[in-house]
Amino acid sequence: MKKKLDVFYDFKVMGFNAHLPFLISLLLILYSCLRKDALNHIIPALELTFPVFAAWWSIFLYQYILEEPGSETVFSYPTSRLQLGFLRAFVFFIFYLFLLLAILLIIDQLCVARIFLPLAVQLGSEVFFFAGLGFWAITMTANSGWSLVILVIYSSTQILTRGVLFPIINVFSFNTNLLNASELWFSSVHSFSLGVILWIWAQISFGRFHKYH
Repeated sequence: MKKKLDVFYDFKVMGFNAHLPFLISLLLILYSCLRKDALNHIIPALELTFPVFAAWWSIFLYQYILEEPGSETVFSYPTSRLQLGFLRAFVFFIFYLFLLLAILLIIDQLCVARIFLPLAVQLGSEVFFFAGLGFWAITMTANSGWSLVILVIYSSTQILTRGVLFPIINVFSFNTNLLNASELWFSSVHSFSLGVILWIWAQISFGRFHKYH
């Protein structure tokens, strides 16, 4: 572990798990181009897939800190819990957000036009939520497997019930067309607000973490 943030080191430690979001992005671009101009297929594919994987880096970024044997030595280094926790997760959220913008720009230019801004706002807020969900899950369970279970349970129950089950914590819009300004504002604020709660809760949990494995 470094005393300062080292993104390349963190990517290396995550191994294959660091590359999966890039693979998902490539598949979504290919699918969007195959379904060219079919917004009713492209938007659901993007919303129900890409934001969910924002939790991926948040979870596996902390696997070797909270889960692996001997992880207690990490906390002996002169690095604050805020830097070791929230700041590292937030940096990877920013990277994932740039990845979102990149694939939307590519899809907008090659597959279907005029989707960039509305989907950037909608999916960006959902990405913020899921990145926070992953950070929260790994700090609460200290186990990447159980964190993924939480992610799958949340996503699958909301998708299968179309957000009817526990609607207050649902961030999916399930839209097949671009949202209008009022709908976009409501959905993004709702997702962002839930995300803020998860990010704060996760950092508090991480700051109090003391059960080493």
